[in-house]
Amino acid sequence: MSFASLWIRKTVWLWGAFLFIAYALAFQSGIATTLSLIPVGTLFVCHALLKREIAKGARFMLFCIATGVSLALCFHFLPGFHNQKIVSDICFSPDSLPYTLWYNFDKPFIGIFVLVFSIPLIRSHKELLRMLKLSIPMSIAGIALLIGLSCYFGVVQWEPKCPPYFFKWAFANLFFVAIPEEAFFRGFVQREIYNWFGKTPLAGMGSILFTSLMFMLFHIPWVASVPFLCLVFVASVIYGMIYQLTNSIEGSILCHFGLNVVHLLLFTYPALRN
Repeated sequence: MSFASLWIRKTVWLWGAFLFIAYALAFQSGIATTLSLIPVGTLFVCHALLKREIAKGARFMLFCIATGVSLALCFHFLPGFHNQKIVSDICFSPDSLPYTLWYNFDKPFIGIFVLVFSIPLIRSHKELLRMLKLSIPMSIAGIALLIGLSCYFGVVQWEPKCPPYFFKWAFANLFFVAIPEEAFFRGFVQREIYNWFGKTPLAGMGSILFTSLMFMLFHIPWVASVPFLCLVFVASVIYGMIYQLTNSIEGSILCHFGLNVVHLLLFTYPALRN
């Protein structure tokens, strides 16, 4: 609800209230402890300061701190969180790798403060239609390219299905994967690098490639396969180009989530065992 409220009215009284309730419930249920407030508070302060015009040296230092804390939250390295396991080691098809579904309380924090402080969000029907007009064709083309390459290199194969855990998976994938990852990688890392080097076409391509390399390395623990990681790199380039061309984080979120849904419903998920 804290994420969703940002597209209704970006005010601390709304998103902050939902976040406070979420944290209260997390404390009550044992999902979070007081130690978790240290990295979350650090990210809040970093992104609040990065919203302002500050010296390049201080900005770079805050960028490095926010990036390090965010990646540590992604990899669940920091104490204070006890994430909820929903499904353990299931195989969506006989020849797929096992998959474990988590509802991670720590990971969404990599993106929520970026959305709160730094990224302009869609505010009108006109902006929404413009985003859809630009991003839907690019997303369809990008998803078709990625699926074609994945099948060609034997990472996945045609396996249509509707798993019993689809809606739990879709909820987690949208709010714990697509939105926070796009906010962090595209809306924070890519945008900061692009702005740092002067908002030129070369800076745009460089920021996309650097962010995509980081995004690829980020996926090593998920499926440690060279062809799979190369496809992750290509996917990130597509997300980055959509964000750069549309200047809309919603466009890259749409493509990211759309690819993941097509991947799960129609092809081997997450990848073939071989």
